[in-house]
Amino acid sequence: MNHRHHGNEKEKRWEVYKSYEKLFSSAPIRLMSRTVSTMRSLGYEDLATAIGDMDWRTVPADDPEDPNLRQEWGDLLESAFDHMGGWLRQLSANPMGYNLDSLGYSTVIRAWSEMWKHQLGLNFDNDPSHSPEIFVFHGGNQALQAALLGLAEEHRNNSDPAEAPTFLVPIPTFSCPLDQMALQGMKTWSLPSSRADMDPDPKDLASIPEGTRIDGVYMMPINNPTGRTLPPERLKAFISAVLDRWPQAGIILDSVYVRIHPRDRELLAWYEQDPRFEDALVFVDSLSKSHGVTGLRAGALLSKSPRLTAGVLRYAQNIMAGPSNAMQAITLSLLAPFVTGDRELAEQRIRLQQRIGRHFQRRRRLLLRRAFVKYRDLLDHEQPMLPDATGFDWEGSMYADLKLSESCVRKADELEVSPTVAFYLESGIAGVPLEGFCSNPNLRRHGLILNGDSEDLKNFIERARHYVRLSFGMTPPPREH
Repeated sequence: MNHRHHGNEKEKRWEVYKSYEKLFSSAPIRLMSRTVSTMRSLGYEDLATAIGDMDWRTVPADDPEDPNLRQEWGDLLESAFDHMGGWLRQLSANPMGYNLDSLGYSTVIRAWSEMWKHQLGLNFDNDPSHSPEIFVFHGGNQALQAALLGLAEEHRNNSDPAEAPTFLVPIPTFSCPLDQMALQGMKTWSLPSSRADMDPDPKDLASIPEGTRIDGVYMMPINNPTGRTLPPERLKAFISAVLDRWPQAGIILDSVYVRIHPRDRELLAWYEQDPRFEDALVFVDSLSKSHGVTGLRAGALLSKSPRLTAGVLRYAQNIMAGPSNAMQAITLSLLAPFVTGDRELAEQRIRLQQRIGRHFQRRRRLLLRRAFVKYRDLLDHEQPMLPDATGFDWEGSMYADLKLSESCVRKADELEVSPTVAFYLESGIAGVPLEGFCSNPNLRRHGLILNGDSEDLKNFIERARHYVRLSFGMTPPPREH
């Protein structure tokens, strides 16, 4: 009976996989981390709604680790969205009689400035007599797009305008930035890591031939997809090594996870230790992770480098790329203590952000434990990507990359699917193939990967094939027994 039940479950998983295979060519996709049954049990009928909704819905009301989290997090979100409702009621009689700034865009800027100053100890301000240092956009992805455009404009100003800029990308890395680089026709150098844990290392830069021009770098203090925290001293050493060799390069640090990390200040404390960093760095931030509101679309770009933000300023002015009025109202409510100067309430909000991060981490820990207990034969005994493959303690985000066993890889070859799909069919636990974060099909299709034929890169992608990246976005944590 149990064997027949397991067979039926595998058949259902196969049907689900096949139904989404064409839509998500690198299946089993991000949807599988929010399995169909989970989405429907939470009231979702489609993937887009599930991704865009609030992670708050997944918090158990009686979470034993933080029994008040659901209530306090919910109260924050409820008050913020009620604040938006009040503005909409006032504006609904004359919806076109106001402009983008009517809800206080400058106040939103100040809120973000004070949040970084209070939590991370880094000062970014918009002074009318100087170039802006903070821009708020319609989500972190738009902030990233603006950062890429700013670096591309700097390249055009100082090089052959007909020559596309070249970006160095330590892999594996999040797929959206790679897609944006492809859309903008940027050339890339995909930098494989020589380390077993796949963290970027300064020594890896030696593999880039002399004479290669690097105009920009995209990387993350806390990596997505691996979820690993890059030690601050190694991050600083990597950036320093880049600037030693390519002093004109601009560096985008996607920092959306930093403010939910328990070592928040430590991760970026090196920024003020070298005057080159102010001229070379652009930070990207978002509220989607720190407040668990992916669908809100509120992000920011912070930089003290006028040469890198001149194009950003033109982009923001010409496209009116800021958040909508409604989103400004919600953002101001979420960040209100940082504007009013209520330090006690600001500290409470920072602690709440980190509790939200801890909730994501706990969800990850419980799901990993279940995977290791129930499906040990599908997993390799060595797990170099997990810093703690026993207790699954905090390492920076809600993600994790598991190395699959050779038996799992053989099952995949028999079924002519990726090892990630084979792992899903056997276990019901799903994620995304890690190799999908190492090579972008659009960059490859248009010949934009400068080292696309490199044997080192090919070997690294083959190595990544044996890993599954689990993303626990909308999945409620299992109960501990």
